[in-house]
Amino acid sequence: MLDHGEDPWAAACREMREETGIEIGPEPVLVGIDHRVDVLGTGSVLDCFFDGGTLTEDTPVRLSPEHDRHRLFSLDELDGVRLTARRATLTALHAAARAGSVVCLREGLPLC
Repeated sequence: MLDHGEDPWAAACREMREETGIEIGPEPVLVGIDHRVDVLGTGSVLDCFFDGGTLTEDTPVRLSPEHDRHRLFSLDELDGVRLTARRATLTALHAAARAGSVVCLREGLPLC
């Protein structure tokens, strides 16, 4: 969630630092926007997704207690894993990041 007065890029950096201990740099690259009609009764939400770069194998990751059952996966490791996001969503975002483009999603699915 954005803090008051915070832009999505700054929020992405802050959230990554708070939730994983990873510093992703000054300006992550926007790769997707997802419009969800209603999130837990709060109304419409726009989720922004960013590419913060590639982690090396020795990058230390410190997951916050809020996410004690989460971990980092490669796309190949996702089969058989119960996910919050759809695999189609993650695949579309990954493709956009690799292509240097932005994908527009509705309820997690690409619009075209």
